[in-house]
Amino acid sequence: MDNLAGRIRELVADLPAELVASWASTLQKSGGWGWSKRKSALLNLTPQPDVRQRLAAFFTLWQTDFPDVSVESIALGMETAVATALHFRRHQQLELVWTGPDSQIIPLRRTDQALLQLIQDATSSLHIVSFAVYKVEKIAQAIVDAIERGVSVSIYLETPDASGGKMSLDTVQALGEAVASQARLYVWPKEKRPLTEAGKYGSLHAKIALADGRVLLVSSANLTGYAMTLNMEMGVLVRGGKQPRQVEHHLLALIEQEMFERV
Repeated sequence: MDNLAGRIRELVADLPAELVASWASTLQKSGGWGWSKRKSALLNLTPQPDVRQRLAAFFTLWQTDFPDVSVESIALGMETAVATALHFRRHQQLELVWTGPDSQIIPLRRTDQALLQLIQDATSSLHIVSFAVYKVEKIAQAIVDAIERGVSVSIYLETPDASGGKMSLDTVQALGEAVASQARLYVWPKEKRPLTEAGKYGSLHAKIALADGRVLLVSSANLTGYAMTLNMEMGVLVRGGKQPRQVEHHLLALIEQEMFERV
């Protein structure tokens, strides 16, 4: 029975609630029907070929392995599963973000597109964390535009001094004067970093963008032109849910604890 419940969740998780409701309504009327008529009735309600295939496979499983489960139970299972899926869709959405070759298998947002939209959609606060910054004029301009519309912008960077020599590029200069003079810039001070036995410092290696405590991009990509357009990079865009707010609270707490200091 657990397997059947799981298959119901898989079947309806990404489907419109209206379609699933029409299936459930038809099932509840189909108690006296044969398997073929019941299956055909639901397939006739389903225009998408890929969903029709999934539905047909589900019917095969139901008829073969769980023939004693009633139509009322299946209908209720569908309605419950889609209601749960809708709850999570409203509260959190996950999207893969990618820079690199296109496999043509699944649709993926490009890293630069996702980051630009996140910045452009920010209305109150914006946090950006990056190890390297180089040749990102469009992103820098989007940050300036955000500041000009009243968004509070905080940027957390690696610098040559704070990195203990690991970083040679002047990341503050690479951001451009307009960003550097208007955003809050933070570094992880060298004296606050852990050391290896050989005296090597830890690095600020996180790559994060966070808008309004509500949209979070976690990526392998630095703020560089190559990372945005040429490298093979992957990330996850999180909309809603508790994680974006948790990350914002985490960053603000690190500032309060002076683990980050203003440049």
